[in-house]
Amino acid sequence: MPQYNTFPVFEIMASPDRRKVDAGKVSELAESIKTVGLINPITVTADKELVAGAHRLEACKSLGWSEIECLVFDGTDFQKELAEIDENLVRLELDPISIGELAIRRDEILDGMGVRAKSGTNQKNLATGPDSGPVQKTTEDIAKEVGISRSVLLENKQLARDLTPKAKEAIRQTETPKRDALKIARMEPDQQNGIAEKLANGEAKSLVDARRIVTKENISDPTPFSDDKKYRVIYADPPWSYGNKLTEGYGAAENHYPTMSIDELCALPVADMTNGNAVLFLWTTSPLLKESFEVIDAWGFKYKTSFVWDKVRHNMGHYNSVRHEFLLVCTKGSCTPDVSKLFDSVVVCERSDKHSEKPEVFREMIDTLYTRGNKIELFARKSVPGWDVWGNQA
Repeated sequence: MPQYNTFPVFEIMASPDRRKVDAGKVSELAESIKTVGLINPITVTADKELVAGAHRLEACKSLGWSEIECLVFDGTDFQKELAEIDENLVRLELDPISIGELAIRRDEILDGMGVRAKSGTNQKNLATGPDSGPVQKTTEDIAKEVGISRSVLLENKQLARDLTPKAKEAIRQTETPKRDALKIARMEPDQQNGIAEKLANGEAKSLVDARRIVTKENISDPTPFSDDKKYRVIYADPPWSYGNKLTEGYGAAENHYPTMSIDELCALPVADMTNGNAVLFLWTTSPLLKESFEVIDAWGFKYKTSFVWDKVRHNMGHYNSVRHEFLLVCTKGSCTPDVSKLFDSVVVCERSDKHSEKPEVFREMIDTLYTRGNKIELFARKSVPGWDVWGNQA
């Protein structure tokens, strides 16, 4: 049976670093206790160390109480910590990361106690020894009692488990929205720390800003164009800047690599690095189809035809489910294919999970059609035999 005793309020010991109380909640409790009395006694050890009820204790002190009724706790250290966690979980002012940390620790304690956790079961007296196998409420039941759903609890645990200490600190300091915190938690530790630093020092105002800055810092500048080498075949997948052309919330290119404006793309000296007779294969998308012709003209080419890449998996769009991209074929002077082979204008090939990555089947088509002359891939991500490459990801 639970044992109760009355102790002087100022003899009850509460560790300041673990007993942070909310003044507003203390005031509310004081008004309630003044009206109906202390319905739920605080919990202390036989040595008068507070286990649960920090806010109730402070409320009674503010009312001038000299003594307070207490439930005397004589359980194990595990059981004491479990009671303290359950008390803290009631404090709804805790941030999601802290709730997740408490929930994870609570599960660890239940495992360490060797107890059975059963959903929907009333919690047994904590004084019951672990060897007798008391049935405790699950952490999900405790969370549900204070209005935290299972899905929210799992998200909080993910934040507590997967965020680096540096990221946790930055998120708490900047009050980063939870949806952004979850995105950060899914990143690699180095990327988390880089983004956390940008948020904490004010260099970035949002996750999108921070990702853009970190991405740009981690990508080196491309080597300059060669002044003395001319190319017959150009293959380009520009880092188009979409601005407000994408559906809100869809993963913009700026999150993955530094983008370039139309003016910046037009200013590239592509016209000077090509032969009098040359061909350009230029990737573009529906939102930027019109603007891409400005780039084609600035580079000294004329549009001829196009291939359509059917990516099978769709992307969000304003008016339809977008599952295609265009590969525009443009020429300078006379540069018909070296091989008389016709490929289908629509190529069905499921896209990869890597942002903006293009299937190698298109490069193979170009190599088949154009067998001679210097070739260069602009904005390349990797080196390929037979091709020069230019780009900060190559």
